[in-house]
Amino acid sequence: MVVLAVNLSWGLNFLAIKYAVDEMPPVFAAGLRFALIFILLLPFLRLPKGNIKPLLTAAFVIGALHFGILYYAISLADDISSVAIATLTNVPFATLLAIIFLGERIGLISITGMVLAFSGVMILGFDPKALEHFFDLSLVMLAAFIYAVGTILLRRLKGIGVFSLQAWIGLIGMVTIFSMSFFLESGQWDALSSSSWLARGGVIFSAVASSIIGHGGLYYLLKHHPVTTVTPLTLLSQVVAVLSGVLILGEVLTLKMILGGALTFLGVGVILIRKKQKTEAASPAARETRS
Repeated sequence: MVVLAVNLSWGLNFLAIKYAVDEMPPVFAAGLRFALIFILLLPFLRLPKGNIKPLLTAAFVIGALHFGILYYAISLADDISSVAIATLTNVPFATLLAIIFLGERIGLISITGMVLAFSGVMILGFDPKALEHFFDLSLVMLAAFIYAVGTILLRRLKGIGVFSLQAWIGLIGMVTIFSMSFFLESGQWDALSSSSWLARGGVIFSAVASSIIGHGGLYYLLKHHPVTTVTPLTLLSQVVAVLSGVLILGEVLTLKMILGGALTFLGVGVILIRKKQKTEAASPAARETRS
């Protein structure tokens, strides 16, 4: 049930963002999301032990840069299906960054997975429907890369709870994104006051369901199960996003989009399964405990 809640909250979040940015300036909409996260999680805000600089850096990268670009990209895109598929590239991006900065080693199987994942996005990008919005797709991949950078930074943080971390991301995201919106956008408050319940609900859903429930549920799963078991299960969120685009927004999936999406899912799945196998091979005692 927790896995289902995480995937539903993350998958439907693409739809929620689309509703919000269709009626509000996208950067401003992202700022509203983080303002709400900060207000709701303010009681959990704690100063971390040690240097606060790594925390602020990670919060800025994930809060301001990743979501600022993602919201803008979704505001330009006509469909959320290709956006959801393209966000999967954060997994091969994170693998590449782990090789470069963390000294991790990968084999031929993981390399094959990365090639498949990026090939799928390339096929998706050259679909006539998606090609019209190639710039949007490029922005989504940039956001995915920045998110991968953020995950590397988060892995170096110690001794901070998930809600405290989200409160810090909310604070930094709110301040920086509202500042960006002030210089880059106009008519923000008029758009908010005249927006529909769908747009406002989209902001609330992103903050409460996607951030607090989704990431809180993920944290609960990671406390009880290995990372390599939990992570592949979250791929269902992209399936939920694609289905919501087709069933609710009436998007049409072309053959190239289906093929590109299938290759991307396959490539990411290969990478995650290979990581699981390597982790289990390296810790037989943990494997016996789980069995």
